[in-house]
Amino acid sequence: MTDVPCAFLALLETDATWRDPAAFRWRADAADRLDLLLLAMDSAAERARAECLLDAMAAADEVLFAELREAIRAGRGKAALAPWLDVGEPTGAHYDALDALLAGVFAIEEPVPDNPRPPADMVFYQPTPMRHIVDAVRRAALSPADHVLDLGAGLGHVSLLARVLSGATVTGVEREPAYVASARHAATALGMPEAVFTCADAREADVTQANIFYLFTPFIGPVLRDVTARIEAEARKRPLRVVALGPCTRTFARQPWLKTTDANPEANDRIVIFTANPV
Repeated sequence: MTDVPCAFLALLETDATWRDPAAFRWRADAADRLDLLLLAMDSAAERARAECLLDAMAAADEVLFAELREAIRAGRGKAALAPWLDVGEPTGAHYDALDALLAGVFAIEEPVPDNPRPPADMVFYQPTPMRHIVDAVRRAALSPADHVLDLGAGLGHVSLLARVLSGATVTGVEREPAYVASARHAATALGMPEAVFTCADAREADVTQANIFYLFTPFIGPVLRDVTARIEAEARKRPLRVVALGPCTRTFARQPWLKTTDANPEANDRIVIFTANPV
């Protein structure tokens, strides 16, 4: 056992800062470091100290998660999450402390999918990093007047967060029944009946009510082409916006019926927002 791990253990045992449930980022960084140090610890006594600290950190996290869940149920979710919502101008597909925080708050069970291998042109499920959704809600100025259709909703993280932060009606469309069941359970537990999850192929889902379409490249090729055509048909009837992340952004950037003020319309590492208005 080297002096550095010993000193870090002593610091955590004597510094009460991380024990405050609100000190989530401090605690998350410390827990990550402890997990790494555990791999190199030879002493059973030192390992026990580290594991005791990790248990205490998990308990403090759960206190915070429970407080935030209760705030969401009471309609105060946006205000309660405010300390963690300064995301700047996010880029990249990596995950950070905000994802860990919301995973704990939403407590969505991740089931084994019924169809682990996606059909042709469907992409393996990957949750949107939550900082991008915070950015999208802000830049698109989402409000209770909006109806967001999350195409390829997975476990529902995007729909739930968009609802909490904006009050918009949200509908998540997901082809995997086990994911839909988990998302519905989470929405019920959070007291969010306005977050609806539908098990359907995006090519057949009801797109007639939404004015905001969100896609984190859930499909490619002919499926993306067909879904894009369905959105275009709706754009002839009413104003709408497409919020895109990932490689599918390039497809939307090349649609003449969509406009954007983003400096890089084909960027695939951050949210790009497109607008359409009937001619």
